Amino acid sequence: MMKIQPVRKGGTPSMKYEKQGQTNFFLEMEHHQITAREFFSPTLLNFLNKNFDLNQMIILYFDTQNHFLSWVNQEGLLLDEEKHPYRQIFSLDPVRKVVYTDALRDHLTYFNTIPRLYKSTDVIPPNQYDSDPYVRFIQTYFQAKYSVTMAFGINAYIQMTFFKEAEKGDFTDEEMQHFSEIYAYIANSYKNFKKYEQAKIISEIKNHIIDSGEKAYLITDDFMHVMDCNKEAELCLQDILGPSVRNQLEGEGVCGWLPFLLSSGEKEEEGDKVRIRMIQNYQFRIYTYDRSYSNRIIDRYHWITISSKGSRKHVEFTRNLEPLTATEQRVAELMYQGLTYKAIAMRLVVSYHTVKKHVENIYAKCGIQSRYQLYKWIESREN
Repeated sequence: MMKIQPVRKGGTPSMKYEKQGQTNFFLEMEHHQITAREFFSPTLLNFLNKNFDLNQMIILYFDTQNHFLSWVNQEGLLLDEEKHPYRQIFSLDPVRKVVYTDALRDHLTYFNTIPRLYKSTDVIPPNQYDSDPYVRFIQTYFQAKYSVTMAFGINAYIQMTFFKEAEKGDFTDEEMQHFSEIYAYIANSYKNFKKYEQAKIISEIKNHIIDSGEKAYLITDDFMHVMDCNKEAELCLQDILGPSVRNQLEGEGVCGWLPFLLSSGEKEEEGDKVRIRMIQNYQFRIYTYDRSYSNRIIDRYHWITISSKGSRKHVEFTRNLEPLTATEQRVAELMYQGLTYKAIAMRLVVSYHTVKKHVENIYAKCGIQSRYQLYKWIESREN
């Protein structure tokens, strides 16, 4: 269970926390949130070290299902591999388990700013503490006995941990109060960073939408939040879901109907970059947009275009598609209609690998690299 310790009057914290350090850190974070390519990085650790004399710390990165990806300290990034030290303790790490469980329960996102602090002594029972594998691990690798972990991001996929040696004792209430304040600075800066980053992502996606020629669109993250939606898409969704959908589109909460829309009836085939869903009289084309980071975290977004059934232009595939062979033209037609490689194979009564080979030939002959580019290429041949 997450605990934020109350402030204890009197006493001096072991970490430096002068007013000047606090001010400098705030100013540095303000600049960092605008200029950084990746927010949680050695640069952030250096800020903490310089302004608060915190030098025993590490950032751990997970995917949204809590699989370990990498960690970073002031020396740099260490990606997960067979001999990574954290593999020794991953399955036995009680702090990680509690942090992740709480994050799932509370639907933690990028935009949480309420301090989430986890002391190792609050997670591990006192009578088991000294013998716990986690404690032995941090003693071996960080020469420490106590830790405090801060949780950030979707499902707490970023965890920043601070360590303290045995001879200095556990973290005091006053130190925990300072950590709460530091958390607030970091969380607010991270929130601003993600908003700025996502604004750029939305702009990039809109360029793709403009190129597609579609009129109705919405943009979502992978956690059922609508990030952008135009009036045409809103009207389509109201026709399907009723007028109450407008409140969901304008709010910041989870949209309960998005899991159905984003789910696919079958596993997405390798090489397929778009899924088609027919709902009532509307066709939804669902594209994915991944933002990858050096720590191996991948943030996934979706852009979805909506058109009335039959509104997509009919394409005459018997002409203007040179240099494709007759079979390649048929494969291109089925791809244009939104079929997966597996569905195309069943339709043409050939193997999946044969379809994949045809697609490779189509892409090579047309000078393209994706299904989306194939759509544009086919429609350009009509003109």
